[in-house]
Amino acid sequence: MSSDLKSVLDSYASATKNARKTIDAIIDANSFVEFDALMGGVNELGEVKGEGVLCGLASVGENDVALFAINSEVFGGGISKRGAEKIARLVNRAIDADLPLVSVIDTAGARVLEGVDALYGYGLIMDVFAKAYGRIPVITVVKGKNYGMLTYLAGLSDLFVAYDKAQIATASPLLVSASADGKDYSDAKVHYTSSGAVTNMVANDAELKDLLVKTLGAISDVITLPADDANRVCKGLSADSDVKAVLAEAFDAGSVIELRAGYVPSVVTAIAKLNGVTVGVVGVDGKLTAKGSAKITDFLNTASNLGLPVINLVSSTGIVVDAKQETCCLIRNVSDLVYAYANIDVPKVALVCGGAVGATYSVLASKTAFDYTMAWDSASITPLESSAAARLLYGEEIAKAKEQDKAEAKFAKEYADDNSALLAAEKGYVDTVLVPNHSRQYLIAALQTLVKR
Repeated sequence: MSSDLKSVLDSYASATKNARKTIDAIIDANSFVEFDALMGGVNELGEVKGEGVLCGLASVGENDVALFAINSEVFGGGISKRGAEKIARLVNRAIDADLPLVSVIDTAGARVLEGVDALYGYGLIMDVFAKAYGRIPVITVVKGKNYGMLTYLAGLSDLFVAYDKAQIATASPLLVSASADGKDYSDAKVHYTSSGAVTNMVANDAELKDLLVKTLGAISDVITLPADDANRVCKGLSADSDVKAVLAEAFDAGSVIELRAGYVPSVVTAIAKLNGVTVGVVGVDGKLTAKGSAKITDFLNTASNLGLPVINLVSSTGIVVDAKQETCCLIRNVSDLVYAYANIDVPKVALVCGGAVGATYSVLASKTAFDYTMAWDSASITPLESSAAARLLYGEEIAKAKEQDKAEAKFAKEYADDNSALLAAEKGYVDTVLVPNHSRQYLIAALQTLVKR
């Protein structure tokens, strides 16, 4: 080996050391095949072979993927034009080969000394991610920092995963905090619980690999031999069970991967297996809010991208009545949700558990938008929440009653009984009515009519 080549290779090894360590921790041993290893350029800060970006193909849990990682120790992980070109070439390879894309981001932003060249590089990355999203599975991981324009990859990724100590900000965290109330809003946990940008949190490389193996396995093998009994009775389900209980009991054991669990907990979005078929699951407990609607719409995009049937679990008391949300984004977000359900081209099944009140039946469980609908025998489908209907319809009787609370409860029950799921089924608005502990069998049967193995 010539001294020149050795010098180049040593420089490149140093520039990608940390990125390679991360990739080695999440891929199958000895599966990495590298591309564009020495591609790079010279700038005012100097020259580093490979631009501190590691690109290649590998397998994760025996699932082939394209992946790249950015090394934060090279110019702060700054995005350069040449580095962006390297990333864009890798993403295009993934699209051409129909491979899932896994990206590990650790960057302090653009290399500002490059000026408009760096901005052009950002444009390249955003453009290829926009083309990839919807055509191949896109999983983006923030390991350390993600400052600047690459934060917007959150909207161009099916999963946007962050390490629990990661920082995410569209600009310098100091600038973001200065424009707010002085607090640091770059903590990844904020984006997991408040903004909804982060879909999943991990503590270390091992947890990331576990998540990748489980997710890639589910979306790469959409239909597999079932590992759980299709006729298993859901003994833990009753009329009082919430949608998370249904998710845990009715779907294949150990298959559930929840997304955005920290954001709007009353809405559940998850990937799971049902008798070996990978599905997207939406669950709504209580009131449907503006943020909850947006969370579901984002998830429907992912389900559509991955070609997953959608199963709704509905236990909703209606759309929230809130002046602040009404004047902000509630109307638009619910409208977007209606559009998403109407236009997603996958099989759709709805199960009404506790009930479906008002617009939440129309949006989340109506036969106008769903291929198959069912309800528990204890459920009700009503224009108004039972208590509100009781006050509206029987307000005078309640006011005259000695025990008004008991009177209201009595009339509320009568209203719910008069608007039962059984009555809806008799009118043709629900395909079937079932007892809660038979939910698994009925969901599987409905899915089998829509998905051919």
